[in-house]
Amino acid sequence: MSFIDSAKAIQPHLEEMRRALHRHPETSWNEKRTSELILKELQEIGGWDIRTGIEGSNGIFAELTGAQDGPAVALRADMDALSIAEETGLPFSSEEPGVMHACGHDNHMTMLLGAARLLKEYQGELKGKVRLIFQPAEELAPNGGSRTMIRGGALEGIDHIFGLHVWPNLPTGVLGVRDGAMMASSDHYFIHIEGSSSHGAQPHQGVDALVCGAQFMSAVQSVISRNLDPLKSAVITIGIFKAGSRYNIIPGTCDMEGTCRTYDPEVRRMCEKRLGEILDGICAAYGCKGTLKYEYGYNAVVNHPEDAAYMRRTMAKLFGEESVTVPEDPAMTAEDYSFYLVNTPGAFGWLGTTPEGGEVWPLHSCRYAPDEAMLWKGAALLAELALDIDTF
Repeated sequence: MSFIDSAKAIQPHLEEMRRALHRHPETSWNEKRTSELILKELQEIGGWDIRTGIEGSNGIFAELTGAQDGPAVALRADMDALSIAEETGLPFSSEEPGVMHACGHDNHMTMLLGAARLLKEYQGELKGKVRLIFQPAEELAPNGGSRTMIRGGALEGIDHIFGLHVWPNLPTGVLGVRDGAMMASSDHYFIHIEGSSSHGAQPHQGVDALVCGAQFMSAVQSVISRNLDPLKSAVITIGIFKAGSRYNIIPGTCDMEGTCRTYDPEVRRMCEKRLGEILDGICAAYGCKGTLKYEYGYNAVVNHPEDAAYMRRTMAKLFGEESVTVPEDPAMTAEDYSFYLVNTPGAFGWLGTTPEGGEVWPLHSCRYAPDEAMLWKGAALLAELALDIDTF
């Protein structure tokens, strides 16, 4: 039986496993049942050296040593789900109220477990060592679980790391991998403006924090249009604006929260600096006091070009050149996989999940239902990345 035939043969099992994970999603740091299912599957496959409870979390490492010497490769999948009520209508919909695998992490775990099964079957051809990383709490920005796993030894002795994310904007089974920036950094900032309240009929006796906040919100838009190099990208969003308690009272305080998304560390620092400068200036003009709390979240996912090329080459070898694309633009969404790439060569790819003619429901949608036909292909790609690493 060929490697491709072996991968196709496990597709029914992968579907069964993915549906079991999908029925029982768990939020960040609560992935106990999920971890138990992964552990059971690894034990049934056999031959893997398994380590659980990484840094007191639900994370799991599993290692397999090949028959010959060679590089050490890490493969990562995330485990947590989102606080979203599912509306897909699938017969295996979430049975946990208000929780759903709306970002597709159930598929990531399934593909990595499929790779574990294939790697054990082809252990005699494995040169070097492979480490599987099942990571909790990816969704918990700015403090996702990747840094916990790194502290626990995820990258110790590792030469290359690879990962996949299901992607509804690509056709089923098509791999998208860019060199360099793949996904954005994700920062979270908080604005507090202090004025003084007064009767709505006597505004001159107070200092209107709402008007000051509105001016700040408007002025911030100029950061992108006037401070950013037009050939670079960033997004500054204010998602929460709170001021006032009654229709006839001048608000004494105003609070805002937002996010800043960038690919370039220099642009990231510029955005933080300009937010503070604009806040200080607007508050001075309106007689208020303002404070900015800026939290650096996930770094941008920046692929190492040689590793990205290796991913594309491996996918094309397995499924043909038509199965590979280089996305024209990176995404403004974020992933804490970024921290694995800071000091370790590697790459992160998108695997398409929308069948021809299918409706494109985005990630984090209550209706996102990826096409399971890509599961065996994702498993095969992950396994082959480890098996072929001596050709890197």
